[in-house]
Amino acid sequence: MIKHTDAINAFMAKLKLWSQRVTNDDVTSFPRLNDIIRDGFEQLLKPDIICHLQNLQKEFERYFPEINTSSILLRLARNPFICEVEDVPQVIQEEFIELTNDSFAGDQFRTCDLEKFWVKMQRSYPRLGSNALKIIVPFSSIYLCECGFSALLTIKSKARNRLDVESDIRCALSAISPDIENLVANKQGQPSH
Repeated sequence: MIKHTDAINAFMAKLKLWSQRVTNDDVTSFPRLNDIIRDGFEQLLKPDIICHLQNLQKEFERYFPEINTSSILLRLARNPFICEVEDVPQVIQEEFIELTNDSFAGDQFRTCDLEKFWVKMQRSYPRLGSNALKIIVPFSSIYLCECGFSALLTIKSKARNRLDVESDIRCALSAISPDIENLVANKQGQPSH
């Protein structure tokens, strides 16, 4: 999200610019359309193009609500080495000072991806790391929901639609792998008569 925020904001600004240009009968932003209608701008086409551009802009605003790029936590997640200690929330100031004076962390920041950097730093700087990861990885819960739904669809098929899936889904979604040998050893075989 952090990496693509600038590109999304730039595209939304371009949509606004293109809409203004079309309002002024200028379609140079659309080379193919410009080649087709060299003779003159079709006045019947103008409202449709403007409406389309405005609808596209509304959809982008709905999918990508404005992100406060001036937020200190966002700037801290993006690059902690350019922030000032006074701007950082008081509860994480000490960790922030330790991080900014950690030469290993500085080297890691320059060589790693942003996500990998914060995952590595979360052990040493848990508050900073968890705040940054909340911003960088906002869709992890959606991924878990999709995994659960896929597991449910696999377990509960047309042939097994009356099956109570509670126990099966718990096993399918668990991050802990079962110790089959221990389970088998604790299970008694056929009782003797």
